[in-house]
Amino acid sequence: MNKSRLVLPVLAAAVAAAVLSAQSALEQLKTYTDSAPAPAKSAPGPARAPVAAGLPEIIGIRLGTPLREAFTILQTAHPKERLGTSAVSVPGIEKPVLSDFFFDSPYVVEEKVHVYVTPPPTPQVVWKVTRQLSKLKIYRANVLSSLREKYGKETATAPLVANDEQLTDMWWLLDEQGRPLKLPPPRSNFVDGVQMLASCAGSLGGSWFAPNNLEMTLQRLEQKDSTTPASEWCYSAGIGIHANVPPSDIVTAFQVEIFHYPMAMRSARTEMVFVNEAGKRQQQREVNESKQAKPKL
Repeated sequence: MNKSRLVLPVLAAAVAAAVLSAQSALEQLKTYTDSAPAPAKSAPGPARAPVAAGLPEIIGIRLGTPLREAFTILQTAHPKERLGTSAVSVPGIEKPVLSDFFFDSPYVVEEKVHVYVTPPPTPQVVWKVTRQLSKLKIYRANVLSSLREKYGKETATAPLVANDEQLTDMWWLLDEQGRPLKLPPPRSNFVDGVQMLASCAGSLGGSWFAPNNLEMTLQRLEQKDSTTPASEWCYSAGIGIHANVPPSDIVTAFQVEIFHYPMAMRSARTEMVFVNEAGKRQQQREVNESKQAKPKL
């Protein structure tokens, strides 16, 4: 891989953010998706399997759902609200690229939904969704039973106990077809598989696809440093569901998230190839332009 350091234009990014803030969410979505390039026929990205029906969903947004479809689902659920959007600048793509979008309700039963999508040049699809609900009054046993009814029996809990009254976190580990997997043994310095899974689930956000951040992550994986064993597992097998439920009898707030790190990593590697190729093309253009210039002596 090309090890050259990529520097994003801070001023241009700030100007882009200011312009985008004045647009509606739908206009922003069109800007982002229309600016993304189609994969080159001579250098196709990795094959993408159809969205597995068994993969989990939150409010109808399933892991692997195409960007436009996921955006429409969330906007349709809240037609009077403007969705928030975040973007990253990617060399070789003229306009900012959508990295995530979200809804934050100000009403009595507060709801926050955050949807993260993979980067171009491969088709942008959902790889992570989080949903927070607050200002509730629901008996805790009802929350736990509803989660199990929807997602099945959990793979593990934190703490690792068989008593529902003590657990605060529930984890479901899945394969790429959405089938349950066993909890893996811990790697690196993790005490148990749950701790490793929790670290994996919280390791990446939308800004991870900014080329500077992405390049450093891929370099660490290639160098196989002390953190690599757990990272390699996360990026190759980290697919699952996480629910955080406070230990009170009456639940006033809880959070659920779904994530698919292998999907994110495959798209990220293809993005890095695209970025490096764009850098080479830009360098060649500058060389060609320099050949046309002559000094005034």
